[in-house]
Amino acid sequence: MTGHGLSKSRITAWRQCPKRLWLQINPPGKIEISDEMKRAFQIGNEIGDLAQQLCPDGILIEDQDNLSAAIAATKAALKAHPDRPLFEATFQHEGLLIRADVLMPTRKGYRMTEVKSSTSVKPYHVDDCAVQAWVLKQNKIKLATVELAYVDTSFVYQGDGDYHGLLKYEKLDAELKGLLDEVPKWVKGARSTLAGGEPCVEPGTQCDDPFECPFKAYCMRDMDLPEEPEYPLDVLSGMRSTKKDELRELGHHDARHVPAHYLNETQSMIQQASKTGKPKFDKRAAKLKMASLPYPRYYLDFETMQFVIPRWAGTRPNSTQIPFQWSCHTEYAPGQLRHDMFLDVSGDDPRRAFAESMIKALGKKGPVLVYNAGTEMGHISKLAERFADLSPALLSINKRVVDMLPIARKHYYHPAMKGKWGIKAVLPTIAPDLVGYGDMEVGGGRMAQNAYSDIIYPKTIEATKQQLTQGLRDYCTQDTLAMVRLVWFFEGRKVKKGNHAA
Repeated sequence: MTGHGLSKSRITAWRQCPKRLWLQINPPGKIEISDEMKRAFQIGNEIGDLAQQLCPDGILIEDQDNLSAAIAATKAALKAHPDRPLFEATFQHEGLLIRADVLMPTRKGYRMTEVKSSTSVKPYHVDDCAVQAWVLKQNKIKLATVELAYVDTSFVYQGDGDYHGLLKYEKLDAELKGLLDEVPKWVKGARSTLAGGEPCVEPGTQCDDPFECPFKAYCMRDMDLPEEPEYPLDVLSGMRSTKKDELRELGHHDARHVPAHYLNETQSMIQQASKTGKPKFDKRAAKLKMASLPYPRYYLDFETMQFVIPRWAGTRPNSTQIPFQWSCHTEYAPGQLRHDMFLDVSGDDPRRAFAESMIKALGKKGPVLVYNAGTEMGHISKLAERFADLSPALLSINKRVVDMLPIARKHYYHPAMKGKWGIKAVLPTIAPDLVGYGDMEVGGGRMAQNAYSDIIYPKTIEATKQQLTQGLRDYCTQDTLAMVRLVWFFEGRKVKKGNHAA
């Protein structure tokens, strides 16, 4: 075997973009793997482990860092245990290496299963299976069928450790018939790419399909891109993408210059603020609205997580949102704040303790202020469904909810918000003294989910867990403090130095 070895993942990289494969072998610098990609790898490993657990008599081929040993171990296992499943069975043909997730013996040959953490069969999955099946056939492995195992979102976990039914199996034999003859062409093309210099490929849709390429920034570094206007069309909130495409074709790229007849009332307001650089703020109406809110006031925010592999009874993969953290700033009188929080990082089901502690913290009267009420109210309703004894108290909280998002939309807009009313867009324009989300260890909802997942992951080191736990505390605290400051801003109240939270 000469030159660089190939694998299924390298073939996939080449098919996405020859330049991506070349750069993987000849990196221009340190490859930056995003947190999202790391999380995807972790989930993939967890699903792979689960697939093995569903076949308790299977044999795992070790020595994955020693390919020669893994290939030899596979041959030995096939000979010594022809009646048992193999996990990570390792084969190679002319320098193309593959590891079969599951090889299950049947009377008609082996059933090869490729395991994915997705919730459906995607085109590149079929291509992956074609590469696997081709190498197996070259190694004289008789295949009875080839299938893909993916996550069935209708599965409801009973909390008993039984995950049979989580994976759905779909045969791909018909799809593979026309692809197996293509695999040698892919191999030849990948080898040709690696034998030459850096391919010249312009950035395009392939940079994100089927995966985000870690070399995208490198490839775009020297592109002569048109200068983005300070206020692109994307700031025109609610405008359909088809209309924006139409405007661009007409030569309109700056939101400030779009003809008025294309804009609705909100978009016209955004355009005017963008032109003048001045915020739109209905101070009187906003102040009157805030004056109607009695004390005590409860400023509430949740963090939630959904799991590909459900962990607790009654939950489903990739659909059941588990609330694991709440933050509440309570304002008993003007400027008199207390902060309470719930955060469970034990790895146990947090839902009941979450609900009980929240009921206690929110008392029985006073407005509960949230930002985008559908989220918090929906989670509270789900908790009420699950815990019948807590249902009256939980549903009474929903009756007290006041949504700050539509109030902000109606009364306030700053050009720096760039067409967004999310709390992260609003906060810098009303409270620039607070720490920016971009400077925080955890600075967004997705980051919070990733942090929680890493904290409860058994292999995460303790120092990292502690750092991420504090990051979660800071982030959720900031969200509710942001609502406090928004209300104070609407009231016209001046903030004393250091009076950020209690």
